[in-house]
Amino acid sequence: MTKKHIFKPTCVEGRQLPDIEYTPFIYIAGTEAHRLALHKEPNSKPEPYKEWLVSDPVSGKQVCRVYASYQGVPCSSKGFGLKQARDFANATLDALLNRIGSDKFNATIKAASKAAA
Repeated sequence: MTKKHIFKPTCVEGRQLPDIEYTPFIYIAGTEAHRLALHKEPNSKPEPYKEWLVSDPVSGKQVCRVYASYQGVPCSSKGFGLKQARDFANATLDALLNRIGSDKFNATIKAASKAAA
């Protein structure tokens, strides 16, 4: 039997949402490896209409919404399977790192985790 990974996401106002199941996701930013959570949106939409998100399971904060691109046009991750979501999560995080840099990314994740502890 496989172990279920569960974390408690937080919304923008800091309020905690109900527990949600996630797939562990390792992402390397610069010289640091982060254990993140790849999961579907925590809402009441039917499963095929939920987008994929990447969050920090320690703090519960959302890191990014997973996007794909079709012929150069950004599109939603609704309807993706786990493998596609994982591939596009890497691409989305790579694009984020190109915009803000690995130092700021690592510092933000550390600060959120430290504040939750």
